[in-house]
Amino acid sequence: MRFKRSSLLTKLLILVLVVYATVTLVSLQSQVTEKEAQAEALQSTIDATEQENLRLQQAINALGTDEGVEAVARQKLGLVAKGEIIFYDVGN
Repeated sequence: MRFKRSSLLTKLLILVLVVYATVTLVSLQSQVTEKEAQAEALQSTIDATEQENLRLQQAINALGTDEGVEAVARQKLGLVAKGEIIFYDVGN
């Protein structure tokens, strides 16, 4: 009788361990999936930031030339070169 009781207890203990291991593995797999999604989102953010950095670097490089400075002065500040005449269309 003692042998059967010990065998039953061993089987029950093994069953509990298997259930615990299964729950732990499922939980870990869920965490891995979540972290992979986070990594993918972060990679998208990194890619977008790198593109923005490239665009800004090109703008900085353009401002280093006379043509770039002149273009900004004309477009953003409304300046004109010496001797140029400005015509405004007041019909609209």
